[in-house]
Amino acid sequence: MHSADFIFQISPYDTQLLLPQVSKALEKRTEMASRKACPGIWKQTDRLNALAKGRSPRRTRARSVVFLVLGIFLLVPGIMEPRELLLPLVMGALAVCAGGAGLWRSFRRKENPFDQPAARLLSGLSALPQEHLCLSFAPEGMTFSAKEEKDRTVVPWHDFESVVETADAILLSHGDRVTLLQKKDLVSGTEEDLRAFLQDRIREWYSV
Repeated sequence: MHSADFIFQISPYDTQLLLPQVSKALEKRTEMASRKACPGIWKQTDRLNALAKGRSPRRTRARSVVFLVLGIFLLVPGIMEPRELLLPLVMGALAVCAGGAGLWRSFRRKENPFDQPAARLLSGLSALPQEHLCLSFAPEGMTFSAKEEKDRTVVPWHDFESVVETADAILLSHGDRVTLLQKKDLVSGTEEDLRAFLQDRIREWYSV
């Protein structure tokens, strides 16, 4: 039997800590919604991803170095005798370009397109007045309450679509909105009991 009330006392959001986690949570939320809407496309996408699974960054870099060395080997004689060795010149130039591009791609940091939405979400939350702001979960739903009782707002359970849990936060989707909670703000109830309580009421639960 789980507690009837789990209370979060909202505190300033740790943007630096949460940004990569919120980015992954938004990506997961979008992916799962897309899978439901377009299952056929995702079936093919998963098949292609499975075929490319063995292509590690190290393997890509090794192949790129081979292209680069081979390209230089062909390019130098071609430059010295461009008329007689036109084909090696062209092939060498292409190999050098392919090898250089492959190395650049393998070493550069991959940017997550969800980083910007995550940053905007955290920025918007940080701008909200957080003093005396509480959020609680009870049998009737999720409740926001400020210092004044008249500011109390209840979101019923049937409005919730999904939950994405990260190491330090919980992202809840309801209607066209999301609510982001920091686990450290939980002041009533345990994290384990809250997880079980929410999973009983929100079917789609994901972890990243």
